[in-house]
Amino acid sequence: MATKLKGIDVSYANGKIDWSKASKEVDFAIIRCGLGSESPDQVDEQYRNNANGCIKYNVPFGIYHFAYCVNAEAAKQEADFAIKLAKEYKGCKFIAYDIEEDTLRYCRQQGVVHTRASLTACAKAFLERVKSAGYKPVLYANYDYINNRYNYSELSKYYLWLAYPGASSAGRDCGTWQYSWVGKINGISGEVDMNYMYDDIVTSKTSTKPATTKPATKPSSVKKTDYSVKVTAQAGLNVRKGAGTNYNIITALKCGTVVTVSKVSGNWGYVGKYGGWICLDYTAKVGTTSTVKSDKVYYTVKSGDTLSYIAYRYNTTVDKLVSLNNIKNRDLIYVGQKIRVK
Repeated sequence: MATKLKGIDVSYANGKIDWSKASKEVDFAIIRCGLGSESPDQVDEQYRNNANGCIKYNVPFGIYHFAYCVNAEAAKQEADFAIKLAKEYKGCKFIAYDIEEDTLRYCRQQGVVHTRASLTACAKAFLERVKSAGYKPVLYANYDYINNRYNYSELSKYYLWLAYPGASSAGRDCGTWQYSWVGKINGISGEVDMNYMYDDIVTSKTSTKPATTKPATKPSSVKKTDYSVKVTAQAGLNVRKGAGTNYNIITALKCGTVVTVSKVSGNWGYVGKYGGWICLDYTAKVGTTSTVKSDKVYYTVKSGDTLSYIAYRYNTTVDKLVSLNNIKNRDLIYVGQKIRVK
């Protein structure tokens, strides 16, 4: 099996790459675009820097998505997320599906213990979705997954990106062989994954331009507030140094974590406990101060108090107050909090 192309696969873990230098040593790149279900915080921090670097310095590239799917339907949704990111750049030619031990750990936390059949179904659902969108579907797997985790006979028709670092050869037919995790490339600080591509799925080095995207708008102002939110993103939510995904990550909050927001800037909230900002699109309010109307009288309602009225709620927003005598238990939406009219 003769070597055709030499390339790298990279993610946020490789930091900001100097593609003017790296481009002189590689024939292609495979870039991590994101992980899990769609969310601004689930886009790889260096995805756009890496894609733009490849485009600027004429490095053909594809992308890979780190999946956390609990079932085939979730796999399709994650594929849609990867496809959406791929469409930002006309230069992207393929999308790879990657699951590893952290995927299985997350699924177990959600009460899902994958079998060979379910893992195979997830992979097929993701790869077929990618194929239907016009991208080359690629399966990233090592020998353990091929021999023990997947029903590989159902997946062998897909292009294989084989992870088998440190070996003298790939040991089997594959489209691309990830042969090292400790490579050295100018322009990259530290070690980087190295790959040989035998079946070329990237084009020749021609310049392409990223698809036109609307620039992110800067929040107009910061407003003081005081309420609590619960993280609803299943894969968790990043806390960043500033109100935007371009800021560095401080830490991450698990799904279900409740935190107090003291300032709001656009759709971002400041969490003083962690000294950073979270995207409020992936949270739900659990403690609010609202003005509501009941019997043509306005009241200010605060969470945590009691009274002889029940609040109808949509998610955690109070819609109206009604008398206990006029409703039935099945009409109520409980959110675990009592209220009182002042």
